[in-house]
Amino acid sequence: MEVIHDWADDECVAILRAIADAAPAGAAVLVIESAINQAQADARAQTLDIVMLAVTGGRERTAEQLAVLFERAGLRTGAVIATEGAMRIAEATAV
Repeated sequence: MEVIHDWADDECVAILRAIADAAPAGAAVLVIESAINQAQADARAQTLDIVMLAVTGGRERTAEQLAVLFERAGLRTGAVIATEGAMRIAEATAV
């Protein structure tokens, strides 16, 4: 859980591209992250964003930013599913 937020964009794309290359066409790729909700302030996500930037060079991202990473990696973007907690399930499909 929450692997992508540890990495800068280019490294995320490399990770996701390796998954896309290994997955058969049509395979579901699920990324579980605490996607930032731009419509509602979230102190936890904002604090974690600063921590990720300072410690790992990564960051918390919005659903739209995750979609850009998926597309850059050659994945087709799907839904972002809310959960009861802070986590979101970002769905993509291998092409």
